[in-house]
Amino acid sequence: MKKGVPTYLVTVLLFALACSLTSASDPSPLQDFCVASKDSNEFVNGKFCNDPMRATANDFFFSGLDKAGDTSNRQGSNVTAVNVDNLAGLNTLGISVARIDFAPYGLNPPHTHPRGTEVIVVLEGTLYVGFVTSNIDNRNRLFTKVLNKGDVFVFPVGLIHFQWNMGNTNALVFAALSSQNPGVITIANAAALVP
Repeated sequence: MKKGVPTYLVTVLLFALACSLTSASDPSPLQDFCVASKDSNEFVNGKFCNDPMRATANDFFFSGLDKAGDTSNRQGSNVTAVNVDNLAGLNTLGISVARIDFAPYGLNPPHTHPRGTEVIVVLEGTLYVGFVTSNIDNRNRLFTKVLNKGDVFVFPVGLIHFQWNMGNTNALVFAALSSQNPGVITIANAAALVP
């Protein structure tokens, strides 16, 4: 009997290798930039490009993240998102940013970004943040941390997460997301739609 590596083992190893090479993020751009066209009525996964010869510096510019958002709502928070919908130069670049303002004890309620990982940095205040893992071995896990000025925390793509200002002063966070359009699903709003 000849000894060797069983065929099924080689097949499983090749399949595992192939799976490890797949990517679940925005595709890499095929040119220097692709300023999103606002004139197209066609629906595609992403945005059509304007002629690069017509691009201007304003296509890559957004102003306003220096201004606090209105936090006089039930949650006591406000998200000012900068994504491909309001900064056309982000098209195909796989990134977006947001400013998140919190009133004292304000909450950015449990939500998920189905198409992007989120990294936050605290500029002011003290936040209690966390995320819940998927249902691994029939149990979810909650990861939480208290963050202070200068601290950074990451929320993996697609996982439910939250930020709560646990202090009696305003808090300010800046976020970067790994998609030009990460999407957002607020869990309470989505659950209210389920019959």
